[in-house]
Amino acid sequence: MSYPEAIKWLANRYNIKVEEKESTPEQIEQKQEEESLRIINEFATEFFHDALFNSQEGQRIGLSYFKERGFIEKTLKDFRIGYCAKDGSFHRAALAKGYNKELLIKAGLIGEGRNGLYDMYSERVIFPIAIQSGKVIGFGARTLRSGDNAPRSKYMNTSENSIYSKRRTLYGIHQSHRNMSKQNECLIVEGYTDVMSLHQGGIDYVAASSGTALTKEQLYLIKRYTSNLTILFDGDDAGINAAKKGLDLALEVGLNVQVVMLPEKNDPDSFMREEGTEAFTSYLEANKKDIILFKLEASLKEAEQDSVKKSQLINEIAETLSKINQAEDFVKKQDYIRRCAVLLKIDEKGLVSLINKKVRANARAFQRKKELEARIEEQQEGAPHPMNPEDVEGEENTEDAFKLSATDYAQEKGLIRALLLFGEKEFEEGTTADFIRSKVEAQDFINERFQKLYALYFEKFNLELQYPEIKFFTYHEDEYIRNASIEAVQESNELSPNWSERYRIETPNREDNFRADAERSLDNFYFRKLKSIIDEFLQSLENIDEDDKEREIIQQSIKELDQERLSLTKKLRISVKN
Repeated sequence: MSYPEAIKWLANRYNIKVEEKESTPEQIEQKQEEESLRIINEFATEFFHDALFNSQEGQRIGLSYFKERGFIEKTLKDFRIGYCAKDGSFHRAALAKGYNKELLIKAGLIGEGRNGLYDMYSERVIFPIAIQSGKVIGFGARTLRSGDNAPRSKYMNTSENSIYSKRRTLYGIHQSHRNMSKQNECLIVEGYTDVMSLHQGGIDYVAASSGTALTKEQLYLIKRYTSNLTILFDGDDAGINAAKKGLDLALEVGLNVQVVMLPEKNDPDSFMREEGTEAFTSYLEANKKDIILFKLEASLKEAEQDSVKKSQLINEIAETLSKINQAEDFVKKQDYIRRCAVLLKIDEKGLVSLINKKVRANARAFQRKKELEARIEEQQEGAPHPMNPEDVEGEENTEDAFKLSATDYAQEKGLIRALLLFGEKEFEEGTTADFIRSKVEAQDFINERFQKLYALYFEKFNLELQYPEIKFFTYHEDEYIRNASIEAVQESNELSPNWSERYRIETPNREDNFRADAERSLDNFYFRKLKSIIDEFLQSLENIDEDDKEREIIQQSIKELDQERLSLTKKLRISVKN
């Protein structure tokens, strides 16, 4: 069943009334088109599959190719492999069946030129691409011709349409997703035949990225079934470079990633055919490498004798490690830092400092993105533009607005409240807890009680891999924790002293608006961090000569941060001086 169908079925079973919104004509048309494309793809899959086994051309060219590569009939049928003949029989059969010409073109199955209609995949073997349910959403096709008559592109893929997006799907996910859950691991390879060959050999928790770097959408798809990802790459420079791509994305998504480099001049398909399942499995287990350390070791060979390259590498590793804030636990991050510092032969504290700078830079980039999105949304809705800096009221409270004092209490309480009460609720592309953890660390809290609650929350989460219930805190054996948690979640009609009047910042306190509460609290944290960063830069200027180029860079950074600070004051309605 589709998701809406499952909802209706469950509602009917338990006598729950489901209210449905009436679809617009555009939505109805879109849905009809999507359903039509699925029907056309199913027809094409059956037609090509039949042609592979039952047509003379399909048997002579397509079937013989797969048999030469060691594929058995069962594997070809499991993956519904097909062949498209050169005689134009597909488009004639499709039109004879009454399928719409424009939809056949939109599905990427036929084209129209000066000489009329033609089959897009003529003289190619066909790899249907299916989603988890088995519904075919597109096709990959490979030519078997070589030499001067061979087409420029060996492989062809369905163009993007309303049901097919290459970045959102993985080849073989239909055949593999249940086994990924059972095995608690996903193997990622590059090609269609790599997936088929491993399946035939009994390694049935594998999918392919279809020759492209892994996307965030594909990584989230994998995470539905397992948190353990192993990437297999050819043992050459191209394979090493491919392994590095998508690393930061995988860490952000929260996957435990390992890499296996196959022996030189081997790919998963050829290695499986030559060595067999047992040798392949043994090689996998013996050669898995943690992806961060793999990336470091691979790059270190080039950088060891070159100080410039080594400096670039240190920055790259720091950038990668800064991404772990959202996805990985504290202990693992510290272990990475320790091991990377040893391999790079640098001071561990220095690496930590650099990572923290990267985290702050990412926070600034995130804030800028949020503000740009908000500005675009306002313009689309015809809302007024944000105020100019000179429109911000008053200057008498400038210094108080920046003090790291007890007035930060309401901000920190709002954030902890969102964490304790709504940590597991969906937020952005993850949960509220994921979002907060990606932006704030324990040391960012001034209030000691809230700092301890934050640390305890994620300590328990890391230990049990599930979000702590609120009663764990409010009934905690430690009276200090009990009182602090009750204080954090308790709603109050009173603001901290002069908070609302002087700073125009509303204390987050509404359960029905926890997303806005969390975002507002994080904005306030970020506001405080901005001032801290600016102060650090100003202090560093005292030790830099007037004619030093670094001074100009830092001054420019201060100017940009100050503009960002002013932008945030408009959003939060804080009174400041320029």
